[in-house]
Amino acid sequence: MRRLVVVMLASTLLPACGLKGPLYLPTPQQEREIAERKKRLEEREQREKQEQQTSQTQQPGQQPQAPLTQP
Repeated sequence: MRRLVVVMLASTLLPACGLKGPLYLPTPQQEREIAERKKRLEEREQREKQEQQTSQTQQPGQQPQAPLTQP
Protein backbone atom coordinates (compact mmCIF):
# COMPACT_ATOMS: atom_id res chain seq x y z
CA MET A 1 0.00 0.00 0.00
CA ARG A 2 2.74 2.41 0.98
CA ARG A 3 4.69 1.58 -2.18
CA LEU A 4 1.60 2.31 -4.29
CA VAL A 5 1.21 5.75 -2.69
CA VAL A 6 4.89 6.56 -3.31
CA VAL A 7 4.63 5.46 -6.96
CA MET A 8 1.48 7.52 -7.50
CA LEU A 9 3.05 10.58 -5.88
CA ALA A 10 6.20 10.22 -7.95
CA SER A 11 4.20 9.82 -11.15
CA THR A 12 2.29 13.04 -10.50
CA LEU A 13 5.39 15.07 -9.64
CA LEU A 14 7.65 13.72 -12.36
CA PRO A 15 6.02 15.51 -15.34
CA ALA A 16 6.44 18.85 -13.57
CA CYS A 17 10.23 18.73 -14.02
CA GLY A 18 10.25 18.14 -17.78
CA LEU A 19 10.56 20.50 -20.69
CA LYS A 20 10.39 24.21 -20.01
CA GLY A 21 9.65 25.36 -23.54
CA PRO A 22 6.40 26.51 -25.08
CA LEU A 23 3.46 24.15 -24.93
CA TYR A 24 2.46 24.75 -28.54
CA LEU A 25 4.01 24.59 -31.99
CA PRO A 26 4.64 28.09 -33.34
CA THR A 27 3.28 29.10 -36.72
CA PRO A 28 5.74 29.68 -39.57
CA GLN A 29 5.34 33.45 -39.12
CA GLN A 30 6.14 33.18 -35.41
CA GLU A 31 9.18 31.04 -36.21
CA ARG A 32 10.45 33.73 -38.60
CA GLU A 33 9.93 36.43 -35.98
CA ILE A 34 11.79 34.38 -33.38
CA ALA A 35 14.67 33.78 -35.82
CA GLU A 36 14.84 37.50 -36.67
CA ARG A 37 14.91 38.46 -32.98
CA LYS A 38 17.65 35.95 -32.32
CA LYS A 39 19.69 37.27 -35.25
CA ARG A 40 19.31 40.90 -34.09
CA LEU A 41 20.33 39.91 -30.57
CA GLU A 42 23.44 38.11 -31.83
CA GLU A 43 24.38 41.11 -33.99
CA ARG A 44 23.94 43.47 -31.04
CA GLU A 45 26.09 41.24 -28.81
CA GLN A 46 28.81 41.15 -31.48
CA ARG A 47 28.76 44.96 -31.81
CA GLU A 48 28.97 45.40 -28.04
CA LYS A 49 31.86 42.95 -27.89
CA GLN A 50 33.68 44.82 -30.66
CA GLU A 51 33.05 48.15 -28.92
CA GLN A 52 34.45 46.73 -25.70
CA GLN A 53 37.55 45.50 -27.47
CA THR A 54 38.13 48.84 -29.21
CA SER A 55 37.62 50.80 -26.00
CA GLN A 56 40.14 48.59 -24.21
CA THR A 57 42.74 49.01 -26.97
CA GLN A 58 42.42 52.82 -27.18
CA GLN A 59 44.99 54.95 -25.44
CA PRO A 60 43.81 57.05 -22.46
CA GLY A 61 43.96 60.40 -24.35
CA GLN A 62 41.86 59.29 -27.33
CA GLN A 63 38.17 60.04 -27.77
CA PRO A 64 35.91 56.99 -28.19
CA GLN A 65 34.34 56.56 -31.61
CA ALA A 66 30.60 56.95 -31.99
CA PRO A 67 28.85 53.59 -32.46
CA LEU A 68 27.34 52.84 -35.85
CA THR A 69 23.57 52.82 -35.80
CA GLN A 70 21.33 50.91 -38.15
CA PRO A 71 17.86 52.08 -39.13
